[in-house]
Amino acid sequence: MLELDITHMVEEDGDEMPLLSGSVAELGPNAGTLTWDNSKRYADAHPLLKTPEQIQEAKDYLKGFGAWSGEEIAGWSDAEVQAMVVQNIAARIREMEHFDTYEAFKKAAQQGSVSGEIYKGDDGRWYALLSL
Repeated sequence: MLELDITHMVEEDGDEMPLLSGSVAELGPNAGTLTWDNSKRYADAHPLLKTPEQIQEAKDYLKGFGAWSGEEIAGWSDAEVQAMVVQNIAARIREMEHFDTYEAFKKAAQQGSVSGEIYKGDDGRWYALLSL
C-alpha cells in the first residue's frame, strides 16, 4: 500500500489535472498522446515515488488494473512508472470536480460512487492511497 502526499497536485497544480488525464472530448483526438507527454513531464518535475520499493509497489498496483502483462510492466522505466502514477492520481483528483464540497466527495467515496483513493488527512494535507 502506498500513501503519497499529493498536496501540491490538489492545491497548487489543480488546474493542470485535465492536461494530465483529459479525455478526447476535452482535448481532441490526440488526448492520449498529449496527456501521456504531459504526465511524463509533470512526473519528472514532481516525482511522487521516492524509493525503489515504492516504484515496485506502484508496478504491483498498476498490474492490478489488468491492462498490461507482468512482462510489460517489468520493462517500464522508473520514469514511466512515475508518469503512470501521476496520470492515475490526476484522474482521481478530477473525480472531486463533480462535487461542491469535500464532504460530499467523501460521502460519495464511502458509498463507493468514486474511488476514494484521494483524501485529506488530519494534518490538512492531501494524500493518495494506492492499494491492491
